[in-house]
Amino acid sequence: MQSPAPRATPSATPSAEALARKLPPGIALQRTFVALGGQVSQWRLDNGLRVVLLPDAQATTVAFHTWVAAGSAHERPGETGAAHLLEHLMFKATETQPGGAFDRLLESFGASANAATWLDWTSFHEVVLPDRVTEVAALEADRLHRIRFEPVGFAAELDVVRNERRETVDDDPDARMAEALYHVAYGGHAYGHPTIGWQPDLARMNIAAAQRFYKTYYQPGNVWLVVVGAVDPATLLPALMQCYGPLPAGSGVPPMSATPAPKLAGVERTVRIEAETDRLLVGWRTVGTGHADHPALTVLVEVLANAASARVTDALVHRRKVASHVDAELPQTAGPALLELQVELVPGKSAVAAKAALGQVLTELQGPRPVTDAEVAAARNRLTMARYATLATVDGRADALGLFATVVEDPAKAETWWRAVQSVTAADVQRVARQWLVPERQVVLLGRHATQPVGAQ
Repeated sequence: MQSPAPRATPSATPSAEALARKLPPGIALQRTFVALGGQVSQWRLDNGLRVVLLPDAQATTVAFHTWVAAGSAHERPGETGAAHLLEHLMFKATETQPGGAFDRLLESFGASANAATWLDWTSFHEVVLPDRVTEVAALEADRLHRIRFEPVGFAAELDVVRNERRETVDDDPDARMAEALYHVAYGGHAYGHPTIGWQPDLARMNIAAAQRFYKTYYQPGNVWLVVVGAVDPATLLPALMQCYGPLPAGSGVPPMSATPAPKLAGVERTVRIEAETDRLLVGWRTVGTGHADHPALTVLVEVLANAASARVTDALVHRRKVASHVDAELPQTAGPALLELQVELVPGKSAVAAKAALGQVLTELQGPRPVTDAEVAAARNRLTMARYATLATVDGRADALGLFATVVEDPAKAETWWRAVQSVTAADVQRVARQWLVPERQVVLLGRHATQPVGAQ
């Protein structure tokens, strides 16, 4: 087994500006900034590929992330699921490697790998030993440009995705409700269809759709490489140039569909579910991560739920005893995010009753019981704990940088967004609650279990 490559100490590491002067043509330093506890440098190759480096002299491993700024929101009508299917196909054969070689090689390196697709992005993650980073970069550059679309391999992965949809959506009442919520809230907007794809689209999916998505979006100018951990930029950057520099720049990517989201006016739907208890799912269409209100809305989510003392949890679970669990989230998206509140009812209680109880909590929040400093402090503390857990690893830091790079096209916002969260006040939370948690932005789904009469309370 090879020994880990030596890591530069902070005192021995040249500045990014000094390093830029020594590198050959073909790569340029765009900027440096401090984020996530370290000095980050951002580079750009002539073909448009952007590289974000965060060296850590204390780390023992390296997170190597490839973020493609395209997800399900970029799919064509009738081809939903293409982005997620392509994520699967990226682990198949390339023009230089047979199918399965990628996984076997990573395993031989002792590396861990993962991938994910969502609305605005598709990401590929590896955590490797420092002496294997260059080899992983070569593998990633290869599949970024040279995937071989073989009919047999394509059909096999398409079957895997179809089965995944059946198991994780069609047979899961909560997933089906979440899918319905997004479709009602966004309609024909790019966020209105599920990332895994509609079942009819998957049934008729063909290899040409996956090839088209790959050719359109998997090009250097639409990709961010994020590398965090035990790396020496003076060694890594020339290696990245060798792997990625020869890739053609591509012709640029088309804009996301401009179909507007529908107007909402307290839209309500009843969904029949195969479950022992009712569900209540409420969404408010709010703002994207780049909007000034997003940090305050993030704190508002914690004021409402995700802790025993949170407003909705306390009211529905502990005081009224109509719910067994309450959860809420605000995604980080490029477009308008859906603030979601999910309530699982106890046996014998209905979604209708939970909706009435929730309405009273929100009325109190916006009137006689405004948000307090203590609530905001507790919410920020929970968010801080979650952030520390994420940033404790090189993989978590790379994930944060890549997310902000693709969602707001600025990895530095991984730090500035967090600073904004820390400065949120009770008045800020109160203001966004009154502005965004309103009927004209709201969708309500009542999940009624199959034996429950529709009019039951």
